[in-house]
Order: sequence, then C-alpha cells, then structure tokens
Amino acid sequence: MKFHSHYACATIVMAVCCLPVQAQDQPVPAAENPQPATGSADEAATVDAQAITDFAAALTAAAGVDDPNEPPEVVLDPNDPAAPEAAELAPKSAEDTMDMAAVIALVKQQQVQLAQQQDMLADQSRQLGHLREELDALRQPGMVAGDVQIGGNLDQDSQPITLSDQSAPAGPDDDAAPADKAQGQQVALAPGEEQTQQELEDQTSDMVATAQADAPTAQILTDFPGAWRLPGTRAALAVGGYVKSTLVYNQDPLEITDRFIVGSIPVDSAIADTVEAQSSITASQSRLNFDLRDPTEVGILRAFIEGDFAGDSNTFRLRHAFGQWNRVLAGQTWSAFVDTQATPEEVDFEGLNGRITVRQSQVRFSPQIGEQYEFQFSLEDPNPQIQNGSGVTRTPDVVMSARVQPNERLHTKVALLGRQIRGQDVVNEVTGNGVEKQYGWGLSVSGRYTTPRIGERDSLLFQLNAGKGIGRYVNDLSSVGNYDGIFNQATGELKLFDVVSGYLSMQHWWGSTSRSNLTLGYVELDNPGFVEGDAYKRTIRASTNLFWTPTPRIDIGVEFLWGRRENENGEQGEASQLQMAARYRFR
Repeated sequence: MKFHSHYACATIVMAVCCLPVQAQDQPVPAAENPQPATGSADEAATVDAQAITDFAAALTAAAGVDDPNEPPEVVLDPNDPAAPEAAELAPKSAEDTMDMAAVIALVKQQQVQLAQQQDMLADQSRQLGHLREELDALRQPGMVAGDVQIGGNLDQDSQPITLSDQSAPAGPDDDAAPADKAQGQQVALAPGEEQTQQELEDQTSDMVATAQADAPTAQILTDFPGAWRLPGTRAALAVGGYVKSTLVYNQDPLEITDRFIVGSIPVDSAIADTVEAQSSITASQSRLNFDLRDPTEVGILRAFIEGDFAGDSNTFRLRHAFGQWNRVLAGQTWSAFVDTQATPEEVDFEGLNGRITVRQSQVRFSPQIGEQYEFQFSLEDPNPQIQNGSGVTRTPDVVMSARVQPNERLHTKVALLGRQIRGQDVVNEVTGNGVEKQYGWGLSVSGRYTTPRIGERDSLLFQLNAGKGIGRYVNDLSSVGNYDGIFNQATGELKLFDVVSGYLSMQHWWGSTSRSNLTLGYVELDNPGFVEGDAYKRTIRASTNLFWTPTPRIDIGVEFLWGRRENENGEQGEASQLQMAARYRFR
C-alpha cells in the first residue's frame, strides 16, 4: 500500500529531532580534559547536514510525491487487518494533509542551524587547541616565554629557574666563562643520582671561580638555580650570599686588626715598639643578597641588592644595589674600571693592595660584538678624595673598557678612565670661595690565562695600572684615604698624585678540591715636592694560602701575609699576619 505523506513527514521530523544537534542558543560546554583539535567536529557537523538532506530526499521519493502542494491518494487494501485504523487516520481533505513544502522548509532551517553549529564548534575547537598547547607547555620541564626560558616543576615550592638569551651569549662584566657557568650548575641531586669525580671537580672549579670573581652583574643571562617563582607572576627570587667566620692573628701592630691593610703598617719605630699587636675573630664579612629576575617580552628585568656586616660596630653595609635590563645597568656595583675576572683568591677580606677595586653608583651600557669582544661605557660617581681640603662632586667619571676573550683559556681587559677632580682647600672651605679643578686619567690592563702545561685548572692572573688622580680606585690608597689629590697650603694650588700599581698571582690546584694561590702586589706614588717626609711612598704585599673545598658550598682556608710600607723620606715598616677562615655559601 502507499503511505500518506504525513507519515513521511512525521518520520523526517523524528529523524531531525533525534539527531545529536545542540540547540543554537545553548552554549557548548568545555571538555574537562581537552584533547588535541583534529577537525573531527567540523567533519561531523558536515556529515550530519548532508545526512538530513539525503534522508529527506529519499523519504520524499519513497512517498511518491511529485507536487509538494498536492497530497497523494492513499489506496487501502481491504484484506489488510490494519485497513480500518488506516482509514480512520486517512485525511478527509487536502486541508488536513501536512504540507510537504513546510517539511522541506523545516529541514532547510535545520541545515542553517547545523551550519551555525558547525562554525561554533570550529571556533571552540580552535580555542581548545590553544588551551591544549598551553597546558602541554606547563606540563613540560621548560616553559618558553619569548626569548627567555624558565625551567622547573611548577608543582614544587622551589625549583631551578633558567634564564637564557640565545642572542646574547654573555652578560655585562662577563669576562670569563667559568664564572657564568657556575651559576648554571645544579647543586642539588635527584634521589639516587651520584656525581662522577669529573663532574664534582668541574662543579667545584666553577663555584670557586664565581666566588673568586664576585661579579653579580655578569650573572643576568645565566641559569638561576635555587630560585623561588613568585606566585601569580613569571618572576623568580633567589637568596644568596654566605656565612664566613675568620680568625686573624697579627704578629705586628696594625691600625685595623681584622684585615691586612699594608698602608696602615706603622713606620715609626717608637709606635711599633709601644703598640701591642692584636688579633680578632669575626663573622662580619658574611654577606646576604636578594636577586629578582623577571622574563618579559622586552627582555630580562633584574634587581639585585647585597650587603655585609662590615660597617662600624658590625652594622649592615651596602655593597651592591642595581637594576639591569639586557645590557643596560643603573645603580651601585663594581666600577667598569674593575676587572672582576682577574681577581686572585684570598682569605683576607681587604684584598690586594695594588688592585683596582671600587664599588660606586653608575649608569652603564655594555654592548657585545660576537662572543669574543665586549665593550663597556659608564658614567660613574666621581667622589674625589683630597688631602688638605674636600672634594666637590660635579662631573661624573667616564670609563670605557674592552674585553677580548678569543677562547676559554685567555681573557684580557683594557680600561680607560677620565675624570675631573674638583676641590676646596681648608681656607676656602671656611670662606666658601674658590674651587680648584684638575683633570685626571687612568689606564688598566689585566688578564687571566690558564696554564695547562703546569696544570689543567691552573691559571696566571695579572694587572698593571697607571694614572694621575686615581688613588680612590686603587685598593690600598682608597683604604688609607684621600689620595686623589692634595692642596698646597702655601699656595692653595691643587696637585694630583701620580700612581702606579699592579699585581701578579698564580693559582695551582693540588687535587680535585685543594688549591693554593701565590700573590705579589705593588703600589707606588709620585708625590708633589711639598709633601711631608712621612707621606705614603710605596707598599709591597705578598701572600700565600691553601684552600680546601670538601663540598662545592664550603671553603676552608689558611693564609699567610707579609707587607712593607715605605714613606717619602725612606723610612720603612713591616708586618705579617696569619688568617684562617671557613665559608659556607647559600647557593
């Protein structure tokens, strides 16, 4: 028998309603566990729309409808038991017959809705794809943010943070590869992991080189072990420094008893015979620093602050406080005139008499050309130190330096200093009249060379300095004080001191954890003709030591020091000192 068209229509409507199509006005819930977007949602929507169209066409053909507006005649079989019920259901007129055109319109409307659902699903599929990529990045050991990589397990409260810049192989003040590599070494070992002897030697050497250099500005582009990620940010904070306890035994009288300042050795024999030598035990040389680094779209932003307790009465004293952005630095740190990578390792807190060493406020730019050449240009606080008067700060010191490092075994740095020294003598300090000024200059050549013929880890360090009015930059003259210039009290004329200084040091490793340093330093002044006979003329300092590093974080050392001071009139004084120290580094 032939079925009436409304059976086909009902069947089409039921088929449409039973399709898994979500209403347009209902939001598509996000998957709890988003899977990779593969385009299956788009394909499914297209298949559903095509299936409805084909199904509707097939049913229409099966119903034998030629004219959608003219319902077909229904012929009943009288032998069919269901004929009475079919007769009851058969339409009595064309008005009672469901319009096939309306059914087709309904199907087309569903097709439009399916197309809209298809677009919606495609958009959500793209969003889920992006979300999946972000989640996969978070699950990985490293997360890339621009040119900066931050590594570590986010489930940990503390994890190593890796900051690297592929376009910049080294950072400001990065004069030697060992100092940088040390910050990238992972000190903590995973459970069950053991270090080989070679790995332990390398780690010890790197950490010793970092401590020896004491160059925080060189570490901006290095790894960041031991840092804590700040919640809700990409920034990380690390606490560093060390605890150091030192025993100082003086065999001769010195003005300052907890370190060896050669310029403070008494020359007058009467003073040397009447003043008793003193010794001390101190922990004031311990340091504490905070290092904050934030990888941003414009580069790494960094803030660093460090101090020790070497101020008066063991008060906290500021050492470093600066901010860095890529190769631009502003704040207080080592002068660009200083070569941190050519610093001998010593127990003595004072350090070498002939070394250039000063920390001061500055603005610095450090461009680098390839991996072998780095330049530094800085404007620094002049703070002139003058005898028989006072310095006047006005024009900043200008420092230009260049580093050449063709390989890991060779490092050389040349630095130029230009400065204007202004001051008032003691008379004009009272009247407030007259400021004298002179122009000074300085030249420093320094370097570090490894000596594999003697030992694979042995090295030779040197520095030679010369200039006029650079006393504040030379360690021993800065400690004694006021050796940039001097006023002639008879004429009120300002004269600058001519200075020559330098040192030579040899480091030798006795094994994987023990080493010694033999160092000789020298300072000499060319005094103006009107100075007194007891004025500082020259100093010589010699030292030898032995260090043992049982673990990479601990150093134990003993050092013997000898020095001699000679005055302008030829008189001399000598002193010797023995120091022992233990130091534990935080990281």
